[in-house]
Amino acid sequence: MGMQVGTKRPVNDINVTPLIDVVLVLLIIFMVLTPLAEKQMYSRVPDYMPEAQPVPPDAVPPDQTMLTALANGQVLLNKQQMTMEQAMPLLEKAYQDRPSKVLFFNAEDTAKYGLAVKVLDLARQAGVNTIGMMTDPPMVQPEPEPAPAAPPAK
Repeated sequence: MGMQVGTKRPVNDINVTPLIDVVLVLLIIFMVLTPLAEKQMYSRVPDYMPEAQPVPPDAVPPDQTMLTALANGQVLLNKQQMTMEQAMPLLEKAYQDRPSKVLFFNAEDTAKYGLAVKVLDLARQAGVNTIGMMTDPPMVQPEPEPAPAAPPAK
């Protein structure tokens, strides 16, 4: 325990009760403050509308820019394949006079994550301030057909 009663000699044991009290108080403080200290990144996610049809590539307005990261390290800038170093000056020139600086970004499924982040970072440096992530439309599962009725037994 904390102290011995009835003896006058010095105690050689370490009293750990105050240490445990302090550690428990610090544990409670950190347990309360940790959820409040999370970093937040705000994102707007559109609502799913099953009746919305994807726009075919030929119907995209000419003032919209689409950038696709390819698995081989190159990019597609509006269907033109080039290196990242060639694409970024074109993006800077295209976005310097636009009031809306929106870029639509896509990446091949086999592209590495680091490559996609590098392309996005270079696009930000080129003057893009809003990046729309393109995804595949959600797969709608067809309703299963009912099983055919068994023929009557004879």
